[in-house]
Amino acid sequence: MLPELSRQPTPYWLTRPNFAHDPLPIADLLRGSVFYPASAMDGRPVKYLGGYSHSFVYVDCNVPQESLRTGLDTFKGYRLFYSRLVAKEELCCHSFKPLRPEPTDGNLRNLLVRQDFSPYSVWAVYERQVEFDESHGPERFSLLFVAGEGAATFQSLYYSNQCSPSAVALIKCDAFTGNWTQFYNPRKILARSIMQNPYGIPDYLFCDYGLEPPWPWYPTLEHTVVSVLNYDGVTHQRIRLWGRDARSMAAT
Repeated sequence: MLPELSRQPTPYWLTRPNFAHDPLPIADLLRGSVFYPASAMDGRPVKYLGGYSHSFVYVDCNVPQESLRTGLDTFKGYRLFYSRLVAKEELCCHSFKPLRPEPTDGNLRNLLVRQDFSPYSVWAVYERQVEFDESHGPERFSLLFVAGEGAATFQSLYYSNQCSPSAVALIKCDAFTGNWTQFYNPRKILARSIMQNPYGIPDYLFCDYGLEPPWPWYPTLEHTVVSVLNYDGVTHQRIRLWGRDARSMAAT
């Protein structure tokens, strides 16, 4: 976990006996989570934000279910404690008023989705292996993976359940990804959806955009993570944690 973040205790809903037999605790999964659209199966948000948050919501419409299944149990230092498929009815519990895309957001028809795409969701819970201690990460964490489009899924999840995440991860989500809209752009539908969420806005933005924050509501550089490409020590990416301006309670 990044040193600038405050370590939080493992929430009770992750440790209570027989939690797997209870209904999906969707509000618990979403409240204070890390939301990561166009995520693939990138483990860096878990590595650097785990412990500050114990719940991660990954969204990507280009991860086949079989690929997800084979990649689930690959978080270093953790074992897959529990997993199951999640029905759509378990995710969106209440009606809500959505924000509609505008013509300037892009053309949704340009979203590149594999031809065999079929929506699905998976909930997984991970437990730290005994040979690793707290410095490696939290005792347990939750991962909710939704095969869907980022902005629409954010609204369906967080608006419907009247929750907000504590952080948003934006890593390699634009450029040549085939995305139909620009996630880094503060005027586009994803940023509007997150910043106009009536139930709260995130405290942090974790992204690889560049030297300046992509969204103006997050002006404070908290930490820079330097990724290394190989044993030669060649730097190929920097991910920065940006903190929110306390005066920015909503998008303007």
